[in-house]
Amino acid sequence: MIAAAASAQFKALEVASVLPSAPVAVEAGKAVTVPLSIRIRRGYHINSETPAESYLIPTKLTWDAPGFKTAAIKYPQAEIVIYDFSGKPLSVYSGTIQITSTLTTPAEIPAGLTELSGKFRYQACNDKACLPPRTTEFKVPVVAK
Repeated sequence: MIAAAASAQFKALEVASVLPSAPVAVEAGKAVTVPLSIRIRRGYHINSETPAESYLIPTKLTWDAPGFKTAAIKYPQAEIVIYDFSGKPLSVYSGTIQITSTLTTPAEIPAGLTELSGKFRYQACNDKACLPPRTTEFKVPVVAK
């Protein structure tokens, strides 16, 4: 019972959230830009996609969109911060950030396509400790042209 309560409490602590996205127009054979906003809970930060220490888990965005290929993912410029627990500057994100992906669409858009799916992996920390890495699934609505 205690383990179940602790698990539920941990699940409630979603430190980084992918905010709902406006529908994205996709056209067969064309590149599409997909902007995502990520809100990071006050008092926390997440490691950038290139953390300063090898033991830190990088932020990573991936797409699971059959037929679509990831051409590029542009992460924002990270903040360089020194925390009490680290004598070395760390590369982190805090507040609300935007990650922009460029996807190439297939020659034919799949019939009935209404959304693209992806995963956002991050490790959140505060000024005292880091939480275990977490992966959040998200969906972006699409409109086929």
